[in-house]
Amino acid sequence: MVIEVLTGFMSSFINFLPNIIGATILLIIGWAVGSLLGKAVRKAFTRYKIDQRFIRKPIFKLSDIFPTLISWVVYLFFIWSAIEFLAIETLMVPFRTIFGFLPMLIGAVIIIIIGYALAEYVRQQVEKSKLTFSGLVGKFLFFLILYVSITLALPLIGIDVSLLNNLLLIVVGSAGVGMAIAIGLGLKDLVAEWAKKYQKKLKK
Repeated sequence: MVIEVLTGFMSSFINFLPNIIGATILLIIGWAVGSLLGKAVRKAFTRYKIDQRFIRKPIFKLSDIFPTLISWVVYLFFIWSAIEFLAIETLMVPFRTIFGFLPMLIGAVIIIIIGYALAEYVRQQVEKSKLTFSGLVGKFLFFLILYVSITLALPLIGIDVSLLNNLLLIVVGSAGVGMAIAIGLGLKDLVAEWAKKYQKKLKK
């Protein structure tokens, strides 16, 4: 009985061995390709000084994020290929769910990263212009572009942006009221002076 069980196990293992070898080869190829692509992207970002061009005070470095992201996209593709090659249903079912969601998540992350880099670049260019209120305009455009990128990214991962839109309206409304009050208080004395001058002209 024991011999029959061991014989059956060895037979199954020998039959399944090509699948294991094939999956292992796919994982090794994926690791090599992902690593090479990541290094190539990192060198390109460093060579063309992408971080310095787009982000003045970086919270993160594009030259770190994009190479890692690209490497992991390749890794995950080959991991999925290896699981498919093994043809083990208990592994394939959860990984199908994960890999169905991953493209949306990666797309959302890329949109936010590009949006942040673009927003920072626009702010720098506006502030360099030294025009009137360039600092204020630069910050406004920064948050506007960042907001647009976030509202484009969140629906990709199934998050409703209506709450974010309502929050933005409240913030903008509050800022508008605050600016109106500040301007009103700042111009109060000037308006009073203009009114006195106008009254003197009328009396003449």
